[in-house]
Amino acid sequence: MTDNTHRPKGIRVTFPDDTNELSIPHANAIFVQSGIDDFFVTVGVARPPEITSVEDFGKFEVIPAKALFRFGLSRLSMKQFIDVLQNQYDIQTKALEAADDDEDEE
Repeated sequence: MTDNTHRPKGIRVTFPDDTNELSIPHANAIFVQSGIDDFFVTVGVARPPEITSVEDFGKFEVIPAKALFRFGLSRLSMKQFIDVLQNQYDIQTKALEAADDDEDEE
């Protein structure tokens, strides 16, 4: 017989309805650092540089980003986060492909 007393129990977490009032900042810069058993993710926004000619591309080696927020995740939570993101990405991709197919038929 297996001893189940040390097995972690999954508990479903829900967010209250007032989370719909949270701001949703646009982010285009993400920086991830890892420790021994955790990850730190910084999300920010980098303003695209003004480019007026082809030569301007050579002027930029670094574009500064403004950090909007940072969060940390344990290794297990990061794996779960990646799985959820992958699932949502796959669902969105299928929906976009179906929409493209519908447009092609018209």
